[in-house]
Amino acid sequence: MENYVELFTQVAAKATYGQIEQASKWYLDAERVAHEVARNLDADLEVGASVVSSFSPRERWTNNVEKAVAFSLGQKVVGLPNNLAMAKKSIKLGFDALNGQKTNSFARAIAGDENAVVIDVWMLRALGIEKKTPTQSQYKEMARAVTKVAKIYGTTPRTMQALIWIIVRGSAL
Repeated sequence: MENYVELFTQVAAKATYGQIEQASKWYLDAERVAHEVARNLDADLEVGASVVSSFSPRERWTNNVEKAVAFSLGQKVVGLPNNLAMAKKSIKLGFDALNGQKTNSFARAIAGDENAVVIDVWMLRALGIEKKTPTQSQYKEMARAVTKVAKIYGTTPRTMQALIWIIVRGSAL
């Protein structure tokens, strides 16, 4: 894990003030989307965040938002069948509908859990790993590493994850 901490720290050290600002508000903006989805569904924030997260696999954020809002309004949503199935399950089960570590953590982070850490392809790239998903044990190690780096920088784990993601991805969109 020390290597993960070192590598994530090196990425975080490259942050510009603009990237830090983007990271500090990214999940707050995502939470507003989840509130809108929840209102449309007459549900709570957990359901709204879970629906938003359901549409995240293999989608850019703008498409993710469009699909989640359209779904919440009862409109037809085209895309990966599993994403739609997760969204439908999310209405009844909230976080429990999301079995994947990434989608579950993403929903929790969107819903306000400042300790939730999302490990996706961009977080793997921050570590120089060229695969799309980590093993369960790697995921936990990476999440712990992000949490340690967050403590070093005096921020929350979800904000540090957003910052690393923004630096590696190149944009908050």
